[in-house]
Amino acid sequence: MSGHPLRVTIHEQEYTFHRILKDDFFSLNILYTNPNKQGYVLKLSDFRFLGGWILRPLAAWISKREYTIYQMVEDISGIPELGPRYGKRGYFHEYIEGKTLHECQDGQLLPRDFFDELLTIIDQVHQRRIFYADLNKRGNIICSTMGKAYLIDFQICVPFKPWTGPWGAWVDRIFAALTQEDQYHVFKHKKFFQPELMSQEEQAGVQRSSLNQWYGRWIWRPYVSIKRLIYPHGSNEMIWYKWKQQKDQSLRMP
Repeated sequence: MSGHPLRVTIHEQEYTFHRILKDDFFSLNILYTNPNKQGYVLKLSDFRFLGGWILRPLAAWISKREYTIYQMVEDISGIPELGPRYGKRGYFHEYIEGKTLHECQDGQLLPRDFFDELLTIIDQVHQRRIFYADLNKRGNIICSTMGKAYLIDFQICVPFKPWTGPWGAWVDRIFAALTQEDQYHVFKHKKFFQPELMSQEEQAGVQRSSLNQWYGRWIWRPYVSIKRLIYPHGSNEMIWYKWKQQKDQSLRMP
């Protein structure tokens, strides 16, 4: 069991290794539980490919950056509780029992107000001047066993510091446009799972903006193409092989 501990102490309670939740291109996520069935996830930033250890200083910087962003949103309802750091490349956060949207292919599993809750979480993240940037990935959105929406994984979020002077207005315009892209993905997911609950405003929000088209053509598609060379079935395929012990038969994850 190299690379991560068998036991950890968090808030003066001992937790033991339970299972690997996620092993993908950028990180290793390990679940620890205590006798009270409470759990914490250890997220270790890493580059999971041959020779990736060379980039561990970069992984340490990525982990520290993500932890800093997490601290900015940890008090928002729908964000799992943040735990302590672990070494230079890891940190803990509360484990949420439930299913990701990737598992919830049947829209009947979701409460009617699920996407309203998710949009409220995103709005509060935006109030902290943070562009989430990764809402297209259904594995980042959890429906808990109690039916509550949760948002995880802040690795590629982009915080925008307030600017003064002539550049301030331009920065604000860019940030406002990017927040609409986050909302677009929420509406897109809602259209897939609960199309009958879509309002006219939400239907309009599903239309791709010029920014979204530019992003998809020049950033997202090249990014996915490179990842496909490494993981032909998607960079998250290892999540489902390790977690489910079977090949995922649902939609390919990005």
